[in-house]
Amino acid sequence: MVDVLRVPFPVLQSSPSLSFKPRLCPLIPPSRRLHLKSNSLHFPLFSSSPSFFKLPLRCSSSSMPLQLSSLSQDSLLYSRAYWVTKTIIAWNVDVVEGSCYLYASKVAALSVTDNGIQGHDLEIKLEEDRSGLPPNVIEKFPHIRDYRAFKLPPVLDAKNLVKCQLAVAEFNSQGKCRNATGLQLPGVLDELFSYDGPLGAFYSADAVSLCLWAPTAQAVYAHIYKDPVGGSPLEIIPLEETNGVWSTKGPKSWEGCYYMYEVSVYHPSTLHIEKCYANDPYARGLSADAKRTLFVNLHADDLKPEGWDELADMKPDILSFSDISIYELHIRDFSANDDTVNADFRGGYMAFTLKDSAGVLHLKKLSKAGITHVHLLPTFQFAAVDDEKENWKYVGKRVS
Repeated sequence: MVDVLRVPFPVLQSSPSLSFKPRLCPLIPPSRRLHLKSNSLHFPLFSSSPSFFKLPLRCSSSSMPLQLSSLSQDSLLYSRAYWVTKTIIAWNVDVVEGSCYLYASKVAALSVTDNGIQGHDLEIKLEEDRSGLPPNVIEKFPHIRDYRAFKLPPVLDAKNLVKCQLAVAEFNSQGKCRNATGLQLPGVLDELFSYDGPLGAFYSADAVSLCLWAPTAQAVYAHIYKDPVGGSPLEIIPLEETNGVWSTKGPKSWEGCYYMYEVSVYHPSTLHIEKCYANDPYARGLSADAKRTLFVNLHADDLKPEGWDELADMKPDILSFSDISIYELHIRDFSANDDTVNADFRGGYMAFTLKDSAGVLHLKKLSKAGITHVHLLPTFQFAAVDDEKENWKYVGKRVS
């Protein structure tokens, strides 16, 4: 079971034909939020400029006309250009007799001026491909089929460049900057960093290994803890990168401990290199309130219920998907009001370990009637719900 980790701030998405519509996430307790080094997050939708709200609160993924969006640092917050392959950037601008450039800064020092982009480590002139985007790009990104295609040099070190702050700028024939924006990277990341190997924590007879897919990260460390909360790390281990995958190998003693990742990465919402602390997105187990990731080997003998290894031989053979009959079951509802279940077990997983409770006897009857599978809901970690029952507030009768 892999827990779902949620981003604790609004996610803004767009297509060329749709306006931005912020989707508000549930309120998340401070202990469960993604912590960044910066003191604040800035979103252009909430500008304090008196003239800002004279404009319609909408933005397409194409570049806004200059008269509607003054050239400023906020221009980089809108990533309207797409790096779709190693050698192609798609951008909806009409260069005509002007020019277009790509800029990169490893320390996120890019700034926008009327003269263009300042603070860059690298400046590359882009050449427009008049034939447009190739068919394979249009098939993958049909919403940008009408964008202009700009070619990059094939010798460009794209794998290191995606770790930087990136921007493109367009200039008129007199050299005045008319447009600037950041880059969206999914296309080039897919092309350069495709990976189908193991991720998360996995175990051998004498070691524990960690693997994290994070091709845009500049550095990754694993903080190893003895306990689920509090205390200082037992170790802080640097991970090494191979083609976008960061990995390390540690002793078998890590099993049963906890860890978190420290990731240094450019963050397009703050325009800075941020030091982020996060759980493993491939976690098999989490501490209460998802404060840390648990090193848990699901193949360990001490975690297997009695008779687990023989269970497969006891199940009837399923010869076709059409022979499957599924019963969906809510974990809490299964036993929350079952008086035949110990009060401490009601509403939780332990209720399923009993052999003669009303709920278990009912499942046995369903099995004899032809039910082949039970689908448990929900079995993932809720970001907006406090896991500690001691912190819950009750109105009226207390329930599990």
